[in-house]
Amino acid sequence: MKVLIRFLVLYMVCFSAAASTIIRYQPAYSENDRRHDYFLTILNMALEETRSDYGDYQLVAAPLQVTQERAFELVSTGADINIFWGMSSLRRETLARAVPFPLLRGLLGNRVLLINPEQEESFNRVHDIVALSRLVAIQGDNWPDTAILRHNGLQVLSSSDYDSLFAMLEYKRGDYFPRSIAEVWDELDSPLGEGFSVYPKLILQYSGPIYFFVSPRNKQLAERLQTGLERAWRSGRFNNLFYSRSELQKAFKFMKEPEVRVLRLSSPWKLPSLEQVRPEYWLPGSGF
Repeated sequence: MKVLIRFLVLYMVCFSAAASTIIRYQPAYSENDRRHDYFLTILNMALEETRSDYGDYQLVAAPLQVTQERAFELVSTGADINIFWGMSSLRRETLARAVPFPLLRGLLGNRVLLINPEQEESFNRVHDIVALSRLVAIQGDNWPDTAILRHNGLQVLSSSDYDSLFAMLEYKRGDYFPRSIAEVWDELDSPLGEGFSVYPKLILQYSGPIYFFVSPRNKQLAERLQTGLERAWRSGRFNNLFYSRSELQKAFKFMKEPEVRVLRLSSPWKLPSLEQVRPEYWLPGSGF
């Protein structure tokens, strides 16, 4: 009897593990990159909201670090990475299946300028795109932002390594590093942001929603995430998390400053996903 009981316990443990859906996500780009925490919390929230419908799950960091572009290629096959979150583009929505729920409610496309403080005077003379085009932006290789900046005639110097982007700014290879107004404050508080400041009078604004992306073949995971996010929205859990972040309070304060100028940039593409996003998901004043 004892042998039978041990066998049954072992069987139940193995069955439970087998019944859980393993979901692999890409780890942070750097040990100094704290942006992952918020999105991982939302991912857990969406999956918990749908546990009774879709079953248990296990979130596992994929044992590899790749560029954003390579991550999307891997997500498209679903082999090594099952889910990735990032800013959308036409190419990304072609490679992978976007879950049309804006995780930052449109704030990702509101960019402030990370600069070396001694260069602030150079930006005081920037009142339009032409003036800004005389300065050099720093941005990631194959990031949608890079394509948008260049589409608007701005000079961009890029790198595929997250940490090196801050080093490029430190050594003045470029003049400014556009960062999301919802994320820059964590970066400033990290070792990477030491010695930099946010230029206090300018926002670049463009269409840049950030979504969860899954393989085009993984319709079930896409539906689960969409259902979970919508439930979290209706229950208030999503906005409770969204507004609880100190970074958001700093972003709202910055946007309300009377001296802040907003330069609107056009996008080189029209995203199919935008037609599927409910209007109330966008934050008023985010540009959508």
